[in-house]
Amino acid sequence: MKEIVRPAVVLLIITAVAAMLLGIVSETTQGAIAAQTAKTEAEAMAAVMPEDGVAFETLLDIENGDTIEGTIKKVAKATKDGETIGYVLTTGPSGFGGEVGTMVGVAIDGTVTGLRVLSHAETPGLGALATSPDFYEQFVGKSGNIQVTKDGGEIVPITSATITSRAVSSGAAEAVEWVNANGGAN
Repeated sequence: MKEIVRPAVVLLIITAVAAMLLGIVSETTQGAIAAQTAKTEAEAMAAVMPEDGVAFETLLDIENGDTIEGTIKKVAKATKDGETIGYVLTTGPSGFGGEVGTMVGVAIDGTVTGLRVLSHAETPGLGALATSPDFYEQFVGKSGNIQVTKDGGEIVPITSATITSRAVSSGAAEAVEWVNANGGAN
């Protein structure tokens, strides 16, 4: 009996100490992680709505319990000198490896001002190229039919990564549709 109890007690103590240390590390790094996430989001928002002096106000966020249709996860209004100039939307369409988190800036007239891929699980060297300026800069100035060329649109897909290209295009199109339906100058 001692042969079973002693190792079990030692294992229990090791597990409890490890769990306590993980809890301490989690509490200690939680603030720094939140600050870095906010900084990264602010930089991405400034990149997709590249005018100077723009302020952003979150309107909808599914993390706060807001309901948004489709793959849109967050909507922020972009204002300059007190006037709404556009919106920044975070979307999460499905790609080849899972969700492709995109941030899309859309001017009040429904044209894309910028796009960035924030997160993905796409194949390195293929779908991961969606983070390349050669790909995402194609979206700037687009409105309406935002699709890859294989589907009748103007976006040149990443070679051998059509599913990822379609996902990013879908996220951009959904963002434009939302602005046109909810906040644009129709």
